[in-house]
Amino acid sequence: MPRMSRRAFLAALSRAGVGAAALAALPPWTRRALAAAADKDQLTPAAVDFIIRNDRPENWETPIDAFGQWITPNHRFFVRNHLSTPSIDGAAWRLEVTGLVRTPLAMSLADLKALPQTTAVHTLECAGNGRGLMNLPSTSGTQWQRGAVGTAEWEGVRLSTLLQRAGVAPEAQHVWFEASDQAPMPAVPKFLRSIPIAKAKDDVLLAHSMNGEPLPELHGFPLRAIVPGWFGMAWTKWVAAVRVEDRPSDNHFMVRGYRYNYPHLGPLPPMPVEAIRIKSLITRPLDGAKLVLLPRLKGKPPLLRIQGFAWAGPSGVRLVEISTDGGKTWQPAGFMGDTAPGAWRAWATEIEVAPPARVSVMARATDNAGEVQPLEAQANPGGYGNNSIQKVTVNVRLA
Repeated sequence: MPRMSRRAFLAALSRAGVGAAALAALPPWTRRALAAAADKDQLTPAAVDFIIRNDRPENWETPIDAFGQWITPNHRFFVRNHLSTPSIDGAAWRLEVTGLVRTPLAMSLADLKALPQTTAVHTLECAGNGRGLMNLPSTSGTQWQRGAVGTAEWEGVRLSTLLQRAGVAPEAQHVWFEASDQAPMPAVPKFLRSIPIAKAKDDVLLAHSMNGEPLPELHGFPLRAIVPGWFGMAWTKWVAAVRVEDRPSDNHFMVRGYRYNYPHLGPLPPMPVEAIRIKSLITRPLDGAKLVLLPRLKGKPPLLRIQGFAWAGPSGVRLVEISTDGGKTWQPAGFMGDTAPGAWRAWATEIEVAPPARVSVMARATDNAGEVQPLEAQANPGGYGNNSIQKVTVNVRLA
């Protein structure tokens, strides 16, 4: 009897109507695959292609081996939810623009798509990316390692277009994003973020499409905010209302959450988590890999290819360097492929090695403002902004 593939096996279970008690006993990846099959009568890649950091709400991390393209496919793009994913009727949905405006708006998805559209490639990173690698005694946040990041092509309407149509009052200073996701209990605060109006009028999008497809439900259907250069907490999903106010939001996730707090530095007020920090990621080779290298002509040492991505806040990436001696010396890597403001840069280089050998490689990036990726990021209780230099160690031998 031929062996059934994992996906075929899961599909068969779904068609057989596996009960709730049996499902509860299955591993998380199996339950998720079966749910996808039940909803769509097929198994979607999103069900099995992530590191599941949390079941509900969904916090799914992209494995490093999935970062092979400049654009991260939707089915491999990490998912970060604070509350339960809402189910929204796109036909009935309306976006309200209210607050300190002359003409409040209520616009359907069709209304938004009838306005001038903008398409842009931007990198999204969770502020807690790398929290699980930071030297912390304890933290309640999701233990992300390196995969809570991705780059997509977003299409939508500039927020500035809507603000102009609504007519912003002179005293307006901040734009609030109200979302449709619901807290499980009344005592749990809703998720609400605000940004300064100068940022809102600059390059913020309200996106309805992701990589040429309608925005997936897990990524904010029907509309999410795209705030280039800022961490993902500002990229509010399932946006239902845009409020223009004279002050920042007093929501829990603004006043208490997403703050850099350094108790060892004394009674300094916690600073808000906002701009992405300069960072690089080695995607090839993977840490712990055992590699076989081809010999070169004329007795030259074989070459080991190192590649990855680097990204930064609003200033952008200027340089990526590689070290094979623990950071004593550094040599530049070269950029390659596509580029866009607000998107990560692909980079690569080759180094000579003498097999058999155990080789450790470090990568660090520098942004256009002169900020250099640190060997160790300063720890903070929330585990935010970990841009520590990554080290990959591999074993190599000749073919």
